[in-house]
Amino acid sequence: MLIKNNTCAIMQPTYLPWLGYFDLIANAKDFVFLDNVKFNKSSYHHQNKILGTNGVILLSVPTRACKGRMDTLINEVEIDDSKKWQKKHLASIEQSYRKSPYYGEIYPYIQSIISSNIKSLSELNIELIKLFASMLSLNTNFYVASRMENMTEDKVQRLIDFCQMQQCDSYYSPAGSLDYLDTVKNKELFALADISVYFQQFEVTPYLQRQQEFVPYMSVLDALMYCGIEKTGDIIKKGSHIVELK
Repeated sequence: MLIKNNTCAIMQPTYLPWLGYFDLIANAKDFVFLDNVKFNKSSYHHQNKILGTNGVILLSVPTRACKGRMDTLINEVEIDDSKKWQKKHLASIEQSYRKSPYYGEIYPYIQSIISSNIKSLSELNIELIKLFASMLSLNTNFYVASRMENMTEDKVQRLIDFCQMQQCDSYYSPAGSLDYLDTVKNKELFALADISVYFQQFEVTPYLQRQQEFVPYMSVLDALMYCGIEKTGDIIKKGSHIVELK
């Protein structure tokens, strides 16, 4: 099922996201980076996983929370460059993937953005996500929530407002939102707004990595390094499973 026509997807900008993030983008006409919600230090807002020579490596961008960790929004988080994280991340990526088939094609683009002088975590994540989306030829319109009109703090009504602003009549949601969207009250809110809700049930199709046993849920970078751009796009399409909320 493809739902791209007049579909909006809304997601927090995360660092080097997994393949499922790009399924959301691929199936949306408009994609909103929800950067004006609270930053979570233990989330993928500033970290993600790659597959190293000895197993999974967690790459974490060091951050400074300007209002204290509990009150800072994602778009307010500053990157702490005193930790020399760029050199560490690029070295880990190089050591992990330099023998992969598509390293020479993919690495220079990643190096360019990670080595840049971006100070905002949100801006860094968005630049990387847009880079990957461009590589994968995902012709989706991107918007940044903090640059749009002020919205209600109610998280469900905010989703509806975003869809209406973009004149979208369907919303494509990550699976983790099912718990709070699948209620009588919230389904009525979407129905009154004449917006259909679809849920993502993305499955990572195994591909050839460095070891025999496949390790899923790595950054999209892993698939790009081992499979290249075209095959990574095929993996995203194959793993896409969409369920309508009734």
